[in-house]
Amino acid sequence: MNSKALQRLIYTELLMAVREPGAMFLSVILPLAVLLVPGFSVGGTEIEVSKGPGVVDLFHVRDVLLAGNLAWVTAGFGIVALPQALVELRQHGVFGRYRVTPMPSLALIAAPLAVGAAAIVASLALMLVVGWVVFGIRFAGNAAMVALAVSLSYLAFAALGIAVTSRIRNVRTALGLGLLLFAPMFVLSGSFGPRETFPAVLRVVGDWLPLTHSYDLLPFPWLGGTWGVETTIGTPVWVSFAYLGAVAAVRVAASARLFRWD
Repeated sequence: MNSKALQRLIYTELLMAVREPGAMFLSVILPLAVLLVPGFSVGGTEIEVSKGPGVVDLFHVRDVLLAGNLAWVTAGFGIVALPQALVELRQHGVFGRYRVTPMPSLALIAAPLAVGAAAIVASLALMLVVGWVVFGIRFAGNAAMVALAVSLSYLAFAALGIAVTSRIRNVRTALGLGLLLFAPMFVLSGSFGPRETFPAVLRVVGDWLPLTHSYDLLPFPWLGGTWGVETTIGTPVWVSFAYLGAVAAVRVAASARLFRWD
């Protein structure tokens, strides 16, 4: 693959994303709002976080909020933004034209994937800076574990987004379907409110959603939890990592089989 051509393609996708108001809202405004609004209201509440057998540390709710935001941001880009970008290329016949060029077709997926990853990193950096300045938010965890959790989460949702929009040719249809998938997961994962208030049936459904595992998992490596610490779902951290990895692998295989270039 020609690296310069791929860089140019990524740059073009980045310009298109910046000009899209929905992408800016998803990557900048919404994550900050979800951090700041609860941060001012209940963010100062202290919570105990287990960091291993017999080891407990005190944090604030706002520290957990920032880590949890990362989960649904990855889901939003994977399920909503990425399919929209790919379907737009299909709708305008870009896939067909690229197939007669030396550029591998996979570059057309790699470019928006890279733009989404960059947007997630930018969103994290913005929340960190604002959170540190406004609230003094702490990071007391393992950066490598956090990076792995975010990567698995993004891969799992991006593969789902690619699979479900593999044959859609209309951008509005892709956006509607992405939002239809994202909204219930956002609510049932606990990102919108405590899962403890849900009926038992909805809690069981939520337990199997990858976004629930991602949202529940990320605060633990962020705040210093080890692989064996139990998350609020009741499973060890390593189980949530393994679950996200398995979901990502299955969805990547499905998207590779279902995706159509024409």
